[in-house]
Amino acid sequence: MLSEATKEISNSSYEASETTSEGAYKTVTIDNLYQLDVPKYMKDMPSLHPDASLEYANIYKETYSVVIHEDKQYFVDVFKEIDEYNDSLSVLENYTIVQKKSLKESLIKPRIQDYGLSEINGIPARQIKVFGTVEGIDAFYIIAFVEGKDNLYMIMNWTLENRKDKYENAFEYINGTFKII
Repeated sequence: MLSEATKEISNSSYEASETTSEGAYKTVTIDNLYQLDVPKYMKDMPSLHPDASLEYANIYKETYSVVIHEDKQYFVDVFKEIDEYNDSLSVLENYTIVQKKSLKESLIKPRIQDYGLSEINGIPARQIKVFGTVEGIDAFYIIAFVEGKDNLYMIMNWTLENRKDKYENAFEYINGTFKII
């Protein structure tokens, strides 16, 4: 039986930040399209998202990373057809707007913050932090949107909101390793 002090420590939202040391990550290559580094403590978990081409997680740490890619021209065509595409913005900006709208629809009390990213490894990109409730769970996400020559990519990392401080730097590190092959 846990003592009250032990319970207090284990329930605390403070946890040391996860390392961003290069040796703590492994590079995963997907279909000669892209590569991304994921923490070695994550395992391939092919049931996280039906549209994802990369799915890694650690269920004990409650950390998840997926990459969804889609054909860039198809995205443009579909969203122009439904009059949801703004020709005065870049494809990446349109994609970011569409994905933010989708997040707002799927989360309860979503809070979305844009921040500090215009490219990843020389490729146009945007990054957001998202807080919200899904299926009764308070979650924290760091999501990057990347525009390649032929595809658009969404790199989505998430954990429980009370673990934000522990995994935020690791999620940013993951996004920063994305490379189109």
